[in-house]
Amino acid sequence: MNLFKEILPGIREILSSATTSDVHALLSCMLEKDVISKEYHQTLLQEKDREDLARKISLTLVDKWDLCLNTLVPLRCLKLYTKMPQDITDNEKHLSSKRQTMDSAVLTENSFLDLLHSNIDPLHLYSLLDTRLSDEDEERELSTGYILWDPINSDLAISYFCLTGKLILDEMANETTEGFTEMKKQKCQKRLESPGSTVNGSFVAEPLNSSPANSTSLSHLHMQFSVTSIHPTGKNVVMPVSSGNSNPDCLLVGAKGIQMISGFAVLPQQIINLPIGNGASNIIIYPGDLFFKLITCFPSDEEEMSNEISQIPVVPSEQIRKRPKPVEAFCTSLKDYFQDVCKFMAMDREVTLDHLYIDGALMQGQTETKSGKNVIKVMEKELVIYNLEEKEKAAIERSQIFQVLGGKELETKVIVVLGKAGMGKSILVQKICQDWSNGKFSQFEFVFWFECRRLSLPEKQYSLKDLLLELFVKPREGSDEVFEYILQNPSKVLLIFDGFEELQDHDGFTHYPDCQSYKELYSIRELFAGLFQKKILSGCTLLLTARPKDKFNQYLSKVDKIIEMIGFSPQQVELYIARYFEGLPYSDDAVKLITNCQYLFSHCYSPVMCRFICFLCEMMFEMGDKDLPPTLTSLFVKYLQQKLIPTQTDATAIGNQQHVTRLAQLAWYLGEKNQNALKSSLFPSKEVKEFALKYGLVLPFTFPKHSGNGEEEFGSAFSDFVIQNFLSALHLLLSEDIKDKSLTKYLSLPARKKKPHNWLDLVPRFLPGLLYLRHDPFLCSLSDEHVMKMITKKQKTLLKYIKKIQISDLYPEKLLELLHCVYETQDSYLLQHVALRIKAELSFLGTLLTPPDVYVLHFILKRSPKEFSLDLRNSGINLQGLKHLVGLKNVTSFRTSLSDTVRLWESLEQTKEYELLKISVEKFDIDPFKAETMKDIRDLSDLVQIQEKMTHCIEEAFGCNINEIPAIKNLRKLEFALGPTCGLQGFLKLVEILAAFPSLQHLDLQANTVGGGVLL
Repeated sequence: MNLFKEILPGIREILSSATTSDVHALLSCMLEKDVISKEYHQTLLQEKDREDLARKISLTLVDKWDLCLNTLVPLRCLKLYTKMPQDITDNEKHLSSKRQTMDSAVLTENSFLDLLHSNIDPLHLYSLLDTRLSDEDEERELSTGYILWDPINSDLAISYFCLTGKLILDEMANETTEGFTEMKKQKCQKRLESPGSTVNGSFVAEPLNSSPANSTSLSHLHMQFSVTSIHPTGKNVVMPVSSGNSNPDCLLVGAKGIQMISGFAVLPQQIINLPIGNGASNIIIYPGDLFFKLITCFPSDEEEMSNEISQIPVVPSEQIRKRPKPVEAFCTSLKDYFQDVCKFMAMDREVTLDHLYIDGALMQGQTETKSGKNVIKVMEKELVIYNLEEKEKAAIERSQIFQVLGGKELETKVIVVLGKAGMGKSILVQKICQDWSNGKFSQFEFVFWFECRRLSLPEKQYSLKDLLLELFVKPREGSDEVFEYILQNPSKVLLIFDGFEELQDHDGFTHYPDCQSYKELYSIRELFAGLFQKKILSGCTLLLTARPKDKFNQYLSKVDKIIEMIGFSPQQVELYIARYFEGLPYSDDAVKLITNCQYLFSHCYSPVMCRFICFLCEMMFEMGDKDLPPTLTSLFVKYLQQKLIPTQTDATAIGNQQHVTRLAQLAWYLGEKNQNALKSSLFPSKEVKEFALKYGLVLPFTFPKHSGNGEEEFGSAFSDFVIQNFLSALHLLLSEDIKDKSLTKYLSLPARKKKPHNWLDLVPRFLPGLLYLRHDPFLCSLSDEHVMKMITKKQKTLLKYIKKIQISDLYPEKLLELLHCVYETQDSYLLQHVALRIKAELSFLGTLLTPPDVYVLHFILKRSPKEFSLDLRNSGINLQGLKHLVGLKNVTSFRTSLSDTVRLWESLEQTKEYELLKISVEKFDIDPFKAETMKDIRDLSDLVQIQEKMTHCIEEAFGCNINEIPAIKNLRKLEFALGPTCGLQGFLKLVEILAAFPSLQHLDLQANTVGGGVLL
């Protein structure tokens, strides 16, 4: 008979005679002792059927106590709230209304052995004290009693349980003294002060050899438990230990370190000092995860312990704790599912995830409040842009994603992974799921991965159980038992929602009413609101992926951890390309071709773009073409062309052209609604759907079944955001409904207009590129003469529009967008027009500069006859991009963070790029300089310290006499604004280096207070 069947009858008997208040008290006690979660407590409170309640409680006990002594949870001998001894006095009956009593005479010589193998439930058992004993017998009674706690008056003291069968009651611990009379305190103190006992604060010491002769000996306690020895070197060994011996020698006496013995149910933290005379100093009892551990500390030398441990058979930790069979089977099914679906990359040819996956840069993100002209703007949180040094400090490994510092232990942990479209968020999720299926992230027993596009149908409703066990992998058996286990163990559940922006109606989650029942049906919006507000399945881990500066921005202050994905470094790009073409006959040529095309190579920092470029390059080599297009637009025109032409015939050509046009219209329609997926029934026609699926432009999937409805709906999603963006721009080009005069509003270039979203953020780049490729044969095949005339008008409108833009007034973000648009046209006139009108002093302070941004900026500046001054502070520019911009002849000065500059110079020295080192030292400028943090002072000091090294290096390389770095020599104004906290310390540090600035004229201390408020 299994443990569940042993426990269930006792639970039934308990509940059959218990009142509603008794049941509520029991459940409250279980909640307080962390036997059940808050959510499961609410579920059990709502359960009206006592039989169902008995089964659920029994399942809980099976799960929580399987680590202990099998049937340590004794139920048969318990008489909860009933069956008191008949000869109890009226006063004792009054007392028993709170504390039930059993006759200690019931306890035989083998009472503790009987107790351990009985069905008494320690969640309810609190006292086996004989209330009929006289005062003089109190001491003897205490030596044979067995007290746990009272579910009604749960603040009462909890006893110690010694291996000899003795009981030591510490009524002085853990706020329990208020519940006892002065007489009881005196009796307890009398007992504790008996010969052979010692009292040390709240800790009680009792020699083993002081047990009375009639007490139960160790030989009667045949218990199986496990001992984990913690070696001083940190190595752990788990071994089985039997307590059937007649003395404690069964423990590893002589082993140095700590031995942890898995033991009893949840009890309060206590220490029992047991000088057993064979080397053991003490046994520490303290609560673990719903069980007690006895820790035995032994003085010995390390060599003896190593010899002792080497002779002990190792027991795998998995054997210590077993889950119910349906739960075990479900977890196995989950892992099998992930090992299957996560094995390969989503590519046209079969490539394993292990082979091609490369960890992009992951950073611990921070937010800051951006100032603005209106209240809404002021309240918005944005990600802090890191410099090179800060990026290194904020970098984290994939294994650290779920490490959340702070917060309440039992609360839901909300983690968001932010990254632009194409940064590899979904691939990261796929890798996490694969890692879990292979034994990593073992803190989770359940992982659920939801693609938000599949949950985007607003008419669908689900219960929490549907969401977890119907939409994903379904349990083969015992779904109710699996769901109950999940509710009991929310901390072991990881929920992943991939693509937050694809959820419908995702505004106002923090204010939306939470779900009240696990059985009711709710919309995905309602369920997600409850999870995000940490009210449903509280204690789980919630991992979200989203795009920055999108709909999720309003929730950044509500999450526990932000992780940024910033793409590949140049070295990672080269590694990815090498792996992609590994084993192909043209691998070396392909790698060289991509790396030499600097513009397309710069886009490879995006993992998705890198894959597209590699795929197109592969197609070209297969067809004998070895020239990559110069722009993104021409790249995707060629991609679409290469997809269609090999299988296209004269008979299908016209049909394919029509299908492309209608598919482009669909891409635009969905993009305007921030969607990329739709029901299969909503395609313009069956032929369009089959065309899109055939050429991999869309991918099929199934929407989750409606709860209570067996019908399964099918859907399709565009294979990638870049494809949807390109097709959307193609629609704007070909559509007769989009007039030339209304075309420019889709470019979002004027400074006064704010882009409503970044779902189609590549459309403003693709559209100008397509307009200037109007004579491309493939594009011409998609349009007739009338459409060609319309495209010509649209191109002229674009030209007029760009010529009217006041380029010098554009914000940095809009200027970069204009540069991308103009670059995609490859039109000499437009490129020169912008280069001549861009202002000489360009500040990108606080504006993120990606590798493609740096490339187009370098491309335009190089064409200009002007001289430029660049402010690149807080732009996140990488070292390679910094080298490119600083090396331009017409960039006469630049500013970047001091730490980035020092790193640049050290890099140039190591690579022996002395010419660029000399140029960058001469162009660097820091005037005026404002110190707002201690880091600013330290960086300024580092700059002074490196001055001699850099000048000496330049002198040796060029033979010129240079004694000072111009930036240090020419600093005239320095503002010190550290504030009262670090002001004095920072000022003293500043004083040490002030002599290094010979031209300093203005030291501004006006905004600073030092020490106790002294104004300098």
